[in-house]
Amino acid sequence: MLHEPNRRTRGWYTVSIDTLRTLGVLALLVVVATAGWIGYQRWRDAELEREAAQLLEEVAGLVERARAERAAGAFGRELGEATASHDAAAQSYEAGDFAAAVEHGRRARALLLALLDVSGSRATGGEAQFIAVQGDVELRRGEQGEWEPARSRDVLRSGDYVKTSASGSAEIVFLDGTLYTVRPNTLFLVTRTRAFVGAGTEQAISMEYGWVDLNTAQRGGRVSTPSAEARVARDSEAAVAVDRASAAARFTAFRGEVEVATASGATTTIGPLEEIRQRGGMLTDPRSLPEAPEVSEPAAHLETSLDANRTLVLSWAAVTGASRYALQVSRNRLFVDNLIDVEARTKTMATLELRGEGSFQWRVAAVNRDGLQGPWSEPRAFRVVAGARAGERGDRTPPPIEIEQVQVYGNLFIVSGRTEPGAKLKVNGEAAAVTQNGSFTKTLLVGREGWSVLEFVASDLSGNVATRRQRVFVETL
Repeated sequence: MLHEPNRRTRGWYTVSIDTLRTLGVLALLVVVATAGWIGYQRWRDAELEREAAQLLEEVAGLVERARAERAAGAFGRELGEATASHDAAAQSYEAGDFAAAVEHGRRARALLLALLDVSGSRATGGEAQFIAVQGDVELRRGEQGEWEPARSRDVLRSGDYVKTSASGSAEIVFLDGTLYTVRPNTLFLVTRTRAFVGAGTEQAISMEYGWVDLNTAQRGGRVSTPSAEARVARDSEAAVAVDRASAAARFTAFRGEVEVATASGATTTIGPLEEIRQRGGMLTDPRSLPEAPEVSEPAAHLETSLDANRTLVLSWAAVTGASRYALQVSRNRLFVDNLIDVEARTKTMATLELRGEGSFQWRVAAVNRDGLQGPWSEPRAFRVVAGARAGERGDRTPPPIEIEQVQVYGNLFIVSGRTEPGAKLKVNGEAAAVTQNGSFTKTLLVGREGWSVLEFVASDLSGNVATRRQRVFVETL
């Protein structure tokens, strides 16, 4: 009887020690995981800072080249947009927002490279050039050519066709400075047209079916359909849509002015936030569109962790006259193969369930009681990361490195290709920006003449590394 309490005491004391040990191990694991997450965040921030700094330097050089090489008066607006993006990147860099600096820098670089290439294509009779290609996009050289996949920075000439599938979209810049966004299920012909007797010809497109958005520069733009023609004024933003079965068309002005004329002679001019329909030789009266919603949350370039949050709330300000809202969430800025694509949101918010990591874009548009949709809001980006589990995927496959094009300008090389989305890429030790679909374009100088080697090194989120070398010849001009 005297020893029984002692045995119970010893048993209680032993259990307490085991519990404390278990708690200690758990606490140590939490500390290690937290330290690993902090270390990963610091490493990622340092990588973003380095990439942003390199982009700023690269874009500054491209701006100077574009200013020196562009024809007088050509691409003034596009060059201004690229310069503004460069300035925004510099401001974001100074503020320590390196993710925003990288995004602005990539956009500026893409515009500048396209402008330089399009300017250089004048001597070969080029009319336009692809800036970006997403999904299934094809081009055909003239009536007798074969359809072939379109690639970023392919040059288009009068008589060429462009076609997108249900999962394809592209951005194309014309020599006159007009920027087209080609939506899915679209077919058009690049052409030239004469505005009036005695005048020179103008760059234009002839649509068979589909949808294009266009932003004009100093010279305006012209789009013909099977039964009508739209003349978009300078410094305007518009859209033209043609139904494949009926050839009926819709003409929209988001900014500026659009004049529409049918083959039978009917003519109407629409102003900002107006739309008309055409069927046969008839045009409807202009109808008003709602304004673009103002996005509230989340903040631009938000980064969130799956370990911390499994939902994300998107919200925007109500638009006068709107009865519902269209919402799109995508992994690419051309909004193709969207993860979310709805048109009947009655509330000014939506809660997303986060299921995986990656970079995403979202936008929203208002729809009025007549079913007319206004312009989209400016896209906002957010990023979802896997937190401390980012490197624990079990992936053992190195990322692919595909070299699609190498352009040579003396000792200046512009290389483009594709790797795994989310991978980090370096070319000759310099960071190269990888887009959300894995494509990349990198401009670099090679110092010595003769044969040289470009070394590509890609690393994915699981730590797998791939290396590829490309032999090039340097000839100083």
